Amino acid sequence: MRMARAPRPGLPAAPRLVLATIALGAVLVLVLYLLRGILLPFVVGIAAAYALDPLADWLERHGLRRGAATLLITVVFFASLVLMVLVLLPVAVEQAVGLAAKLPGYLDELRMRLMELIERLERQNVVEGGSVEGLASRFAQQALAYVGAAITNVVQSSLVVLNLLSLVFITPIVTFYLLRDWDRLVAAVRSIVPPRHRPVARRIATEIDQVLAGFLRGQGMVCAFLALFYAAGLMLVGLDYGAIIGFLTGLFSFIPYVGMFVGVAVGLTVAIFQFGAVLPVALVAIVFAVGQFIEGNFLTPKVVGARIRLHEVWVIFAVLAGTAVFGLVGTFLATPVAAVIAVLVRFGVERWRRSDYFRDAAAVPQAPPPPQ
Repeated sequence: MRMARAPRPGLPAAPRLVLATIALGAVLVLVLYLLRGILLPFVVGIAAAYALDPLADWLERHGLRRGAATLLITVVFFASLVLMVLVLLPVAVEQAVGLAAKLPGYLDELRMRLMELIERLERQNVVEGGSVEGLASRFAQQALAYVGAAITNVVQSSLVVLNLLSLVFITPIVTFYLLRDWDRLVAAVRSIVPPRHRPVARRIATEIDQVLAGFLRGQGMVCAFLALFYAAGLMLVGLDYGAIIGFLTGLFSFIPYVGMFVGVAVGLTVAIFQFGAVLPVALVAIVFAVGQFIEGNFLTPKVVGARIRLHEVWVIFAVLAGTAVFGLVGTFLATPVAAVIAVLVRFGVERWRRSDYFRDAAAVPQAPPPPQ
């Protein structure tokens, strides 16, 4: 009679599952990094399908079949986008070309004024040493050269043309198929989760859904309002290229802090060289300040709420890291990915605090103080 083999020593099931999940995540990140140049249309398609899925569910509950509801939503959604682009594109292109032609001159004049200020400070012995002007000049030249090289590389890159064509032709197809099969994809993912882990997985998925919905749907409405508000406000003030500056500032507010900072910097720079007076520049600054006040005190609390629950420093780091690693795709994905990571980290910390090891360590009495 053969004796049963003793079980081989090894890791328990839970740590093995954690290690397997980490390894799978690392492989996924590597694949995404290698394919980052072609991800933009698929990322946009996934985001559009996720945002439009509640509408498809609503139409399905009211008697429309899923395929017909998907086709109707996709056609109406992208037809509206095309119509909006056709209406706004001529104005946007005209103002963007004019701004791109004048912005280098604004930067050169700004550099000249900065050099004049440095020379004045050196003449007044405010700054000691004779190398300040040289350092400032070299810094300005290197900064302008870096910006120019970056713009040239972006414009000349064949991936730009590929991404634009992909957004036009591939994104609607990706959106249609994902939106049509969304419920089946969710069911397939649910089916591979072990039954005893499904309550926990459902809780994590629900929290992630709340975070992503709060960011994608809520932040999308906030950005649309800010784009219209800034464009109208800057045009009323009389700022040159105010429509395109305001529209892009509101649109790129989707990228927290970075989009707003760049828009305000460009708007104030154009205002300073256009008006040359304090009052019009102050009016431009007031437009941005009022927009930020409305967004921070009314729109975001009501529309987005506190569902994202991310610290400001973590958001800034995520945006910079995502841009550095994945480029434009990483810029747009940084905040939602950071929010998902935050959900998982909070869940892990909660489980850690409930673990036997943590409770046993917390229950150890502290050593009495030494006698005096």
